[in-house]
Amino acid sequence: MLHKLLPLLLLPLSGFSQSFSPLLNKETETAKEQYSQWYQLLHANPELSTQEINTATYLKKELRSMGYSIVDSLGFHSFAAVLKNGSGPVLLYRSDMDGLPVKEETGLSFASKATFKKEGQEIPAMHACGHDIHMSSWLGTASLMSRLRKQWSGTLILLAQSAEETGQGAKQVVQSPAFRQLPGPDYQLAFHDHAALPAGQAGFCDGFSMAAVDMMNITIYGKGGHGAAPHQTIDPVLLAAQYVTAVQSIVSRNLSPNDPAVITIGAIHGGTAGNIIPNEVTLKLTIRSYSEATRQLIFDRLKTLGNHLAAAAGLEKDKMPVYDLLDMSIPSVYNDPALGKSLRTIITKEMGEAACTTVPPVMIGEDFGVYSRQSTAIPSYLLWIGTVAPERMAKSTSGKEELYSLHSSKFAPAHSLTIPAAVKMMSSCLLHLFKTKP
Repeated sequence: MLHKLLPLLLLPLSGFSQSFSPLLNKETETAKEQYSQWYQLLHANPELSTQEINTATYLKKELRSMGYSIVDSLGFHSFAAVLKNGSGPVLLYRSDMDGLPVKEETGLSFASKATFKKEGQEIPAMHACGHDIHMSSWLGTASLMSRLRKQWSGTLILLAQSAEETGQGAKQVVQSPAFRQLPGPDYQLAFHDHAALPAGQAGFCDGFSMAAVDMMNITIYGKGGHGAAPHQTIDPVLLAAQYVTAVQSIVSRNLSPNDPAVITIGAIHGGTAGNIIPNEVTLKLTIRSYSEATRQLIFDRLKTLGNHLAAAAGLEKDKMPVYDLLDMSIPSVYNDPALGKSLRTIITKEMGEAACTTVPPVMIGEDFGVYSRQSTAIPSYLLWIGTVAPERMAKSTSGKEELYSLHSSKFAPAHSLTIPAAVKMMSSCLLHLFKTKP
């Protein structure tokens, strides 16, 4: 893979000599109304993870009209749109499609009223994580790159992914035979909107940017009985309480202070009445880490602590805790530093130094990290894109207004500012990277 990185490593700061800024400014200004139409339609019609059939159908229709070939069967409703334009690098740009089970409270005229049936109940849906921003910017970039085919040479793969929110989508994509038939990318890019950056500003975080996410259920066993005779039982509620406290020592005492991780026990289920000691208690955990070594250490310590506490309580080997790692695990997002340096150079050249900032790594998860961990590692970068209008940013800085976070029912990005900037930003990066020779 070093041969693919060398062109980027050897590029000086002035290596991207041609400027596309005048052309991109003209193109994005002309298309602003179309961007808004895409955004409002997608925002008003979210679909939950694995159910994005109408969203995918709409996106494919738009992309076919731009001249892209569609490759289906990438898992759930994921698909790729491919534009082959002569010889040159292969670049992949991913967008996610799914919304969240959140009832929208933004007050927007085009607010989502969508609901879905789940176990007989009506579940509301909203693009509370900004995947509508991602898709609209992705469509805008697709359109622009199609119109500017004389300016670049190579193959552009636009990947639309299902089920990012549940951690299922990317794994399904890379395991699909259809995905393995696509040309192997030289570089992979994605956006994620940021709820606290100025609209259109790019946030860079080289190295580990987002955490690996694991969800685990742990069943603590005991010996049930009457609450008035605890000496005749082995109380799994007390044992679970001891375990919850002991688990907090893993991050604080087993990991380096320079190695961030989070273990949260978000739910405890056990028992039916105050005077009955139950036979078992279930704990539900989320585990966040960056490196594989840290992740494995946490798993090992969770098991060691649980088994030793159970043994100390007098439980036999067949009553040791059961550790159930759910099929929702995703790896951390690692942003290739050499690629990041080149992207920052490109965006600074085309949009000015104020268009770029550095952001710290976060413990939220994103399954974009799956794509860089294939049989051959592929240089990848997930850029943050700011979504906050200048007036709201000013009020927030002065403490006069709250900025609503991602996944909030009131998250309402400044789409009319964010999308044109994102299209120009991503198109600039693609146009310049197509002129490298991996």
